[in-house]
Amino acid sequence: MVLLPGAASAQVVHTVQQFTGTAAGDPAVPSVPGDAPTAPGAPNAPVAPAGPLPEPVGSIVDGVIPSQGDPSPAGDRDGGVRRDDTPDSDQIDDPKPPDHASGAVAELELLKSRLLDITKYDATVEDNGETHADSTVLGLGGDRIIGSSASSEGNNRDGDNLTAGLCEGTGGVICLSLLYHDVIATEDRDQSLAAARGGVLALCLLGDDEDVTATYECGGLLSLGVAEGLGMAERDKKHGHTKAESANELLNLCVGQRDKLTEPCDGLGLQAVHADSASESKEPSTERRSYLLGLDLGGEPIYLLDGPEAVVLPDDCGDSAVLCLLLNQGKSVIFDNPQGAGSAQEMLRLDVLNRTLLVVLGQAETLVHETEGRDHHKKPSECDDKIDNDGDGHIDYPKDKDCDSPEDDSEAGEKGDGGGKGESGGLAETGANVMPLLAGGFLLTGMGALTVAGTRRRAGKHTL
Repeated sequence: MVLLPGAASAQVVHTVQQFTGTAAGDPAVPSVPGDAPTAPGAPNAPVAPAGPLPEPVGSIVDGVIPSQGDPSPAGDRDGGVRRDDTPDSDQIDDPKPPDHASGAVAELELLKSRLLDITKYDATVEDNGETHADSTVLGLGGDRIIGSSASSEGNNRDGDNLTAGLCEGTGGVICLSLLYHDVIATEDRDQSLAAARGGVLALCLLGDDEDVTATYECGGLLSLGVAEGLGMAERDKKHGHTKAESANELLNLCVGQRDKLTEPCDGLGLQAVHADSASESKEPSTERRSYLLGLDLGGEPIYLLDGPEAVVLPDDCGDSAVLCLLLNQGKSVIFDNPQGAGSAQEMLRLDVLNRTLLVVLGQAETLVHETEGRDHHKKPSECDDKIDNDGDGHIDYPKDKDCDSPEDDSEAGEKGDGGGKGESGGLAETGANVMPLLAGGFLLTGMGALTVAGTRRRAGKHTL
């Protein structure tokens, strides 16, 4: 069993989607989400600014994140936006719709052309609920060399592992994964889910689980991972809530247990070049974090070089810059109409001579927004519609004593007038006494029956 790790928001405890495989390297299959413990707080968590909210420009519906800046002729100006961007973060783009969780352990460009990708992944949920997921363990020249993709409209799961079978063959004593990748993209009436993961190497020693692929699945004595990353985006279609989580590391070592890439090792642990991002649309919140080194001792982490730093020559990144070295830079945004949140974080960005050489290490990004769930179309009951339906001066449960609960669809209780529901489902009063009419009808019917019978007897005597 594999738990997708993710950084839990300071405001909302996230749940994570589980991966379950029949053997190492098999494509992942989703099961029921479970509660996840809250991860350590992020040093770069967003804080709403004091005072009035700035006026947003653009909207997520238009395909852009609301932001502060010059007015735009097309945009949504009815909501608020709260941002928390680190200094010198202009080189980092805002997360762009649709909802997603993405990231990369390493990206390299030469002369503004993509040269190398190592463990790059993306899990996306479209506005219409469709999903797709991509995992690239190795990419050259912008093309995927080793990896897989999935879509809810086509092949919805895929994956591979060059050393699949070793873990099962040794009963979990030695589990080695080389250039592994798994993707899944599903959609049904209640949920849309996309998840992607991959890694260059994952080693687990002296465990007893035969289905281990990634280091965070290892229940053995020692785990070692190189260039591992994963992202998950999930939408609750009934209520319209979406959450996304992304995390990756260049190197991780744990003597003991470690259940997530965002949690410390409970024994002796080491992590290098780490980045994560997590966002939630319900009560919108987002969190991001990165650090160069992390040391764990008995579950207590120590982060080294985890604050934003910049070395710029001569004095500003841009066309005239000779060197831009940015560490732990990121952006966070929480917005309204529709409400949502997103963040992007990079552990390291090195730009030499205006992208003659560009190196990005530890990039993680998430974006989510509220959509219209099925419950939004349900007509509220009389006892929960904010209307005085029976005109008695009391509105809804519990103020109206004729309401048994908010789901009760009558503020009048068991009413028997006005065509309403009478007691025991009886007929409504019409205001007229119908008993004499009923008695006269029965009398006329009886007399008619006697007359017909006498006529038949007389006719029978003449025909014999």
